[in-house]
Amino acid sequence: MKNAAPIERDLVLIGGGHAHVNVIRGLAMHPIPGVRLTVISREANTPYSGMLPGFLAGHYSFDECHVDLQRLCRFAAARFYHTPVTGIDTEARQIHCGDRPPVDFDLLSIDIGSVPSRFGIKGAEQHAIVIKPVSDFLRHLELLEGRALGRETDFHIAIIGGGAGGTELCLSLRHRLRKHIAAQGGNPDRLLFSIVSNSPSLLPQHSPGVYKRMEKAVRDAGVALHLMRRAALVDATAICFSDGQRLACDAAILATHASAPVWLRQTGLALDARGFIEVTDTLQSTSHPDIFAAGDIAAMRARKLEKSGVYAVRQGPILLDNLRLVAQGKRPSAFRPQRRALALISTGRRYAIASYGPASFEGEWVWRLKDRIDRRWMRMYQKLPEIPGLVIAEASDPDGMHCGGCGAKVSEDTLRRMLATVQQNDRADIVAGIEASDDAAIIAPPENMLLVQTVDQFRSFTDDPNLFARITANHCLNDIYAMGAIPHSALMSVTLPFGPEQKLQQDLQQLMQGALQTLGAAGVTLAGGHTSQGAELMLGFTVNGFAVTGDLLRKSGAQAGDAIILAKPLGTGVLLAADMRARASACWMEKAVALMLQSNSAAMDCLAVHGARACTDVSGFGLIGHLGEMLRASKLSASLDLDNLPVLAGAINTFAGGIRSSLHPANQRSGEKILQADDPCRAHPHYPLLFDPQTAGGLLACVPPEVADACIDALHATGFTEAAIIGAIHEGEAGRISLQIS
Repeated sequence: MKNAAPIERDLVLIGGGHAHVNVIRGLAMHPIPGVRLTVISREANTPYSGMLPGFLAGHYSFDECHVDLQRLCRFAAARFYHTPVTGIDTEARQIHCGDRPPVDFDLLSIDIGSVPSRFGIKGAEQHAIVIKPVSDFLRHLELLEGRALGRETDFHIAIIGGGAGGTELCLSLRHRLRKHIAAQGGNPDRLLFSIVSNSPSLLPQHSPGVYKRMEKAVRDAGVALHLMRRAALVDATAICFSDGQRLACDAAILATHASAPVWLRQTGLALDARGFIEVTDTLQSTSHPDIFAAGDIAAMRARKLEKSGVYAVRQGPILLDNLRLVAQGKRPSAFRPQRRALALISTGRRYAIASYGPASFEGEWVWRLKDRIDRRWMRMYQKLPEIPGLVIAEASDPDGMHCGGCGAKVSEDTLRRMLATVQQNDRADIVAGIEASDDAAIIAPPENMLLVQTVDQFRSFTDDPNLFARITANHCLNDIYAMGAIPHSALMSVTLPFGPEQKLQQDLQQLMQGALQTLGAAGVTLAGGHTSQGAELMLGFTVNGFAVTGDLLRKSGAQAGDAIILAKPLGTGVLLAADMRARASACWMEKAVALMLQSNSAAMDCLAVHGARACTDVSGFGLIGHLGEMLRASKLSASLDLDNLPVLAGAINTFAGGIRSSLHPANQRSGEKILQADDPCRAHPHYPLLFDPQTAGGLLACVPPEVADACIDALHATGFTEAAIIGAIHEGEAGRISLQIS
C-alpha cells in the first residue's frame, strides 16, 4: 500500500543485493510514514548468489534464482530507476546516474556487491571473462558455450581464483558443458578445465577438512590445479604466470578476490584499504551517518567479514530496522555477525560440501539441505501477495486542503529554478519559446506547408518520472509520424502530485530531462507548457508538425488489395496492467519499455519509401479500433490473420492469468461490433490482443501488395525486427473486419 503520509524525506537504495531486497519487502509491508522509497539498480533481475552455481550447472531456471527487482519495487510502491550509478555527491546529497538529472536523497543505503579484482593482471580487461556483474557474465557465457559446443577438438577453460566462487564456477560449468556436448553426440572429455590460484590450497579461508574434500572433488573431475601460481598476464590464447611460464587456454574466467567500484573513491565516503565502504556496527558509514552500506560493498570497522552472501542476508533485517529508526530520529541497533557461518559449496552435480568452523561434511543430502534453504529464502521475494488498494500520498498543508484552478499551479520560484537547468538548441522559427516570459509560444510556420497538430496526455504508469516522460513524449510524437509530417515543436502539460517545493522541483527536473531527451532526438523543440499540482502525476504534450500537402498520409487512403503492415508487436496495455499489480516479470517489462521508447520515425521513412497509402498508429483503442477508423474512412473492409500478429513476450501469459487493461472491455465491446470471427478465432490466444490499448505502439499502414515483402525487410533492417504483414484490405462493407487463422 502506498504511504498515505506527506512525503517529507527520500530514502534511496542503490543496488538490489540480498540485504536490500529484504528492506524493500519489509517497507512494502510496513512503510515508514513520510518517507518515499526509490531503488536505483543497473539490474532489473538480481541473482541470488547461493543458487547461481546450481543455475550454471543446469539445476535451476533463470527465474528460480533471480529476484525480480522491478516487480518487488512495484509491490512496495517504490520508485524503480533501472540505470547504473556513476557517482555520489555526499555534500549535495545527490546520486549521479549518467542518463538523467541527479537523484536527491535524505537517507541512502548502498548494497551493490563487489567485482573480481583485475589488479596486477595485464590484459584481463580485454581478454578475461569476469564473473561479476552476473548479467554481463551470463551474456559472455552464452558466447563461450557456443564456442565450446562448436569445437570438435579440445577446448580449455581456465578459472583464475581458487576460492569458493572459483571452484563452484569451475565444477558447475564443467557439469553444464559436458552435459550439452553429450546431448549433441560429442565427446565430453574434450572439454578441459584448470584452476589457477596464488594460494597454497583451494578455499584458503576454510578449514583443512574442507580443502581436502574440495581438492578430491576437483581432481576426481579431472580439473588441473595450478596452486601457488600468480597470473600476471592474460591474452587471447594463454595465461602467463609471474615466473614467465604460460598456460594455454581458449578462455580465461576471472574469479579472484573481491574489489570495489572505482567511482566510490570520488564520493568522500570513508573507505577501507581495499576501497570498500567502512561502516560501524550499525551499518552506517563511519564518515556519513545518513549513508548505510551492506553486503560485500560494506567493510565493518570492528570485524573483518568474508565477502559472502550469508552475511548480506543476515544484515537485511537489521538494515531495515535501522533505516526505519534513523528516519524516525531514533537510535539504530548494532549488527552482531555470527562467529561462524555455515557455508554450503556446490560441486557441479547435486552434491555439496559443508563448512562450519573446523567441521566439514559432504554428500547429496548436503545439496538437498542447501536447496531447501535457498528455495525458502527465494520464496519470500517470489510469492508476493496481491497488492491492496492504493492510497494517493498527499503533502501536508497548513490549511489542510489544496486549491484548484490557478491556485494549483507550481510556484514561480520552483518553475524558474527548474527552467534555469534546461538547455535546448535555438531555432530561428521559434520567435518566443520556453526561455521567454510571454504568455504563449510564437512560431513562424514555413511557407507553403500545412500545420499538423496533435495532443495526448497520460496518468503515470511508472514511478520513474524520467522514464515516464520519455515514453509519453515518444507516444505523443506518433500521431505526427503517422500523418507523414515532420515534428517541429511541442508544448508540455504536467500535473505533479502535491508535495514540498523541493520534491516538486526534483520530480519536475526528472520529467523535463526525460522529455527533452526524447524530443531532442526527434529534432523537436519544447516551446512552452503548463504546470500544476494534483492528486497524481500526469503528463501530456501538444506536438506541432509541418508537411507538404502531397506528403500527408490520411486514414482514408487505403485501397483494395493493399497489405496491412504492423511495425511493432502488441501487448503493452496488458503488460502495464500486470506491472501495476506486480504480476509482470522484469524481463517482460524490459522488452516492453524498449518497445515504447523506440521512435516510429525510421518506420515512417520505410513506409513512405515503399509507397504507403494510409497510416495510423495503434494506441488507446487497440488494433481493431484504429484499423476500424481507417476502414471507415476508406470505405473498405479487411481481413486479419491472427497467427501473424507480432506479440510481446508475456502478453499471452498475462491474458491467460485473467489480467486486462481497464480500457480493454470497452475496446472489446466496440471492436466486436465490426468483427466477423468464428469460435476458433475467438479462442485463439492472440484474440484478446486485438483490443489491447497500446502505449507508444507501432504504425499501422497499408502498402501496395507488390512491395509489402520488401517493406518488411526494410523495417527489420531498421530495427523493427518484429514488423509483420498481418492482413489485407478488401472491397466490402465499410469498417468490417474478418478474422482468420493461417
